[in-house]
Amino acid sequence: MIEELKLSGFLILLILGAMFLGGYLIRLMFHFLNKNSLYLQILCGGLLAGMFAFELLPDAFSHFQSIGIFTGISIGVFIMISMEFILHNKSQLHHGNHETLYLLLIALIIHSIPTGVSFGLSLQNPDNYGLLATFVFHHIPEGMIIMSSIPSIKRKNSLFAFYCIILSIVIVANIFIGKNIRMDSIKWNTVMMGMTLGTMGYVTFYELLWKKSKHLPKSKVVLITVLGMIGIHYFLRFLPFHQ
Repeated sequence: MIEELKLSGFLILLILGAMFLGGYLIRLMFHFLNKNSLYLQILCGGLLAGMFAFELLPDAFSHFQSIGIFTGISIGVFIMISMEFILHNKSQLHHGNHETLYLLLIALIIHSIPTGVSFGLSLQNPDNYGLLATFVFHHIPEGMIIMSSIPSIKRKNSLFAFYCIILSIVIVANIFIGKNIRMDSIKWNTVMMGMTLGTMGYVTFYELLWKKSKHLPKSKVVLITVLGMIGIHYFLRFLPFHQ
């Protein structure tokens, strides 16, 4: 029990460190976008679109059955539409740009389930340091995405830290579910991967790239989106042990 608590704390610190690194890289980029939070959220959409194009979609359709993926996508989109409806009807939760942040957190939590459980299963091999490094480095873009989706408010840093801590705890909980419970059903993994695509796709293409760009010059939107996609492509390409 003591060893598992130590490992939990160690993993939380590693994941938090990766997210904080990503978040503060985005703070540096903020100055190059003339301190415009809308353009920063478009960049966030570009990063997510790049993860879709270069990692999530190829991985999903090369390892899982299409019908299960589309079932999961439908469930994920339904969850997002339901959550958006709830947020619209809860005045204390609906504060303009904050709605996108809430939906993004839900999507990232759902995304953490299959990845965390799969990593937990891999911990049965205690010498798998390459996979550990890859898993931790993958949370740098998540920190970038969370930071770029937070509106420019006085509590930006504390809100960023709060969301990263919540997500890190959820990720580690999923890791230990995978480590201690056999959840290697192909059907379960397929549907969960589809739900990841559905929730992340909803936030990426509707909440960020569509809703946030309505009143912005389309040429700038396309340029920033492409820059985000290129950035995440090269990040993934040069990631240690990435296959």
